[in-house]
Amino acid sequence: MDATRLAVVTAAALGVAHTEAEVVGEAWQAQALARAVGGVLAVTGPEAQRGAARGLHRTGDSGAPPRVLPRASRLTSVADPPRALDALDALLEEAAHALIPLAATALEGGTYTDCMEAIETLGNCRDAVRLLRGRWTSLTDDAAPEGGDDERADGAAVHGEHTTFQDAPGDSPGQQGRRTP
Repeated sequence: MDATRLAVVTAAALGVAHTEAEVVGEAWQAQALARAVGGVLAVTGPEAQRGAARGLHRTGDSGAPPRVLPRASRLTSVADPPRALDALDALLEEAAHALIPLAATALEGGTYTDCMEAIETLGNCRDAVRLLRGRWTSLTDDAAPEGGDDERADGAAVHGEHTTFQDAPGDSPGQQGRRTP
């Protein structure tokens, strides 16, 4: 199953979770999915993104309780990495927000500790997802600059709507670099 679809499925499961155990379990599912996506992108993503993807894969490595069977084991692809990372970012935030009231009203120390560990791990995962997403945006911006600097065939550099030429012999000091195409 694709990563974006799994994020949607996990968000839906989190939305119907009612007990403390269910909410905490779904939070760990979100974390496990983020790690799995990081693992896939570390192998299949662009070379420039693989380090950040490995970082996401290692985030929260040992925090999940053993009773959680990761839904992420059904991950087969990350067809649209930016979209999947955006979905993960939203899912991780939603999961952390679902845990905050549980931690605040926990009657047992174990529940409070479980919630706080999960919130911390979700925050670390979210940081790693955002780092990777930012690098993906940079990669996309570098590959196809939109509104940024470009160079024309005549050697002029285009900056948005402004064009800068190399100084030509005979230009007066006030005219250098300001000629129009």
